[in-house]
Amino acid sequence: MYKQFILFFLLALNAAGGSIEIGTDEFFSNNPFCASCAASMRYQTLYLESEIGGPIEIESISLMRTPAGGTSVTLDTLVIYIGYSKSGELGTGFDDNYVPGTKQIVFWEENCTINATEPNQWFQIDLETPFSYSGSGNLIIEYAWPDGYDEIFNYNWTGTLNRSLTGGWGAATGFTTQDCPHILLLGTLSLQNVTFGFIKSLFSTE
Repeated sequence: MYKQFILFFLLALNAAGGSIEIGTDEFFSNNPFCASCAASMRYQTLYLESEIGGPIEIESISLMRTPAGGTSVTLDTLVIYIGYSKSGELGTGFDDNYVPGTKQIVFWEENCTINATEPNQWFQIDLETPFSYSGSGNLIIEYAWPDGYDEIFNYNWTGTLNRSLTGGWGAATGFTTQDCPHILLLGTLSLQNVTFGFIKSLFSTE
C-alpha cells in the first residue's frame, strides 16, 4: 500500500498542470485577430523544440494583448490547427510546412467572440481538443477565419528565419516574416521523470 501511495504521488507530481511561455513583448501586431485590418486570415506560426523545452498536453493558448486595438473580436468562424513542422522555418506553402499526417483541428467555433479586456494581460483560448506535444520536433500553430469585425492587437517578437506565414482564408500560399506572437501554452506537463524502470523496481519483490 505504501509503494502504491508513492507511485500515485509521483504520477500526480509529474503530470501536473503547467505552462510554457515563448517570446517577449517586442512590438504590436494585428495578426491574427484584427478583423478590421483584413477581410480574412490564415496565419501560421512556428515554435521551435528548443523553445518549448519538453512534452506537454496543450489545453489552451494565450496571447498578450497590447494597449492598442480593441477589447474583443468576433469572427464568423475561428479554426485553430496544431501540427509538427518539417523544418526550422516556414516556407510559403501552408500545408507543405506540416509533417504529413500531423495537422490536427484543435478548435472550431462559429460566431466566435474572443475577449481581451485588460491591456498587457494574457487572453486565453481554450482548445476543444487538446494537442499532445511529444517534446520532440518544431510546432506549428495556425489560426484561420473567413470574416469578422473589431480587433485585438497582441505582442509579437522577432525570432530567427521565417517564423510566420500570412494569407487569406483558404489560401494555399502566403508571405513569410520572421516574427510570431508572444505565446503561453497551458496544459498538463507529461511524465518525464517517472521511468518504467523505476516503476518496475518499486514493485519488484525483495
